[in-house]
Amino acid sequence: MRIKVVIPNMGMSSEILRDRERMLRQVARPDTEISVECIVKGPVSIESAYDELLASPEIIERVVAAEREGYDATIVYCLSDPAVDACREMVSIPVIGPGRASMLVASALGFKLSIIVPLEDSISRQEEHVRGMGIDPTRLASVRSVGIPVVDLRNDIPGTVKRLIEVGRLAVERDGAQVLVLGCLGFANMSRAVQEQVGVPVVDPAFAAVNFAEMLHMQGLSHSRRAYPRPPEKERCL
Repeated sequence: MRIKVVIPNMGMSSEILRDRERMLRQVARPDTEISVECIVKGPVSIESAYDELLASPEIIERVVAAEREGYDATIVYCLSDPAVDACREMVSIPVIGPGRASMLVASALGFKLSIIVPLEDSISRQEEHVRGMGIDPTRLASVRSVGIPVVDLRNDIPGTVKRLIEVGRLAVERDGAQVLVLGCLGFANMSRAVQEQVGVPVVDPAFAAVNFAEMLHMQGLSHSRRAYPRPPEKERCL
């Protein structure tokens, strides 16, 4: 199958995008093709509802183009799942939000989960995101932050992993978390190192999204048109 990954922030070099492709192929089936691209107009990171809205028009354009180009599924590469509902209205192929995919996986692995986000400012937004997904909010033990801006998460990966371990231990020991979810795609490929040290399952949304897309494709499933009807034809000015 072919998966198009749309990163909803601008300014990523072709080298970084190819590195993301190689990383995601680690968990993909051998016959899965993954193509990663980022938007060219919008924020350099998603850290607010404002950022999500700025990125949304181009996200939708790129998802629509992916279906036209013959891709079998798309992933909007952000835990907040920006524009995923709108994209589903516009295309028939699966549109995967890593946030929802990772929460579903985490909910299957334990009764209490905690999310680790980059900054304190993101905590209330992620709490609301969980409620909006229909996940029982009583299963959310906590949302904690590492105190690192999104754009800096991969500048010092060992340092970021160290902070994830520290915060993850607090979530387990103080909040009662049984499963951790890495609350930003900037944490991609750091879950195993954290899991080894913290001792509970750690869900990587980037990897969960890839495998979720593969599962839907293999079973011939996509979103329901009754849930996501196509927008009515009308005049729109962008």
